[in-house]
Amino acid sequence: MLNKKGTVGLISAAAAVVGVLTAAAPAGAATGSTPSTAQGKHCVVVVGKAPTDGGVSPELYRKCANTAAKARAQLASPQAQAQTNGKAIQATALMIWYSDDQYRGNSTTVYGDFGTCDSSGYRLRPDNYWSTNISSARGIGSCTAATFHNRASTVARAFWLPVANLGTALNDNVGIIDVYRG
Repeated sequence: MLNKKGTVGLISAAAAVVGVLTAAAPAGAATGSTPSTAQGKHCVVVVGKAPTDGGVSPELYRKCANTAAKARAQLASPQAQAQTNGKAIQATALMIWYSDDQYRGNSTTVYGDFGTCDSSGYRLRPDNYWSTNISSARGIGSCTAATFHNRASTVARAFWLPVANLGTALNDNVGIIDVYRG
């Protein structure tokens, strides 16, 4: 099993910031009102770099569509450019989440506006749909590892990416994902 340095500390930090995590919604969007996979089978999400205090990467933009290609095309939209100060089109793909094991079902591709993963990577908080539906994930580029934390912050497991099945404790039960270069 992969063990990212400080994983135990990350569990504690995740528990400590649970009340702050709702601030990860895009600017101008109320929590729970952002477009979710329920409004399209495939989504794109652009996030910023996580703050050094253990908080989550801020979500800058989210769009869903009926195909992954249509969702990706939205990164060039005026709305995406406005919400991300022009960074959406240049954002780097980090990982893809899937609603079913073996990389099947609905998907969300997560992009980072701070470049690809390094050893500290990005700290992601899935929206309400994804926190109860992630079953498998792929890393892209330098994002070769991820630590998945359950919603209660009581279980954390590190994986090399891709991971075809998150296992019983994490399947459809993900609160935080730390994605990084392993």
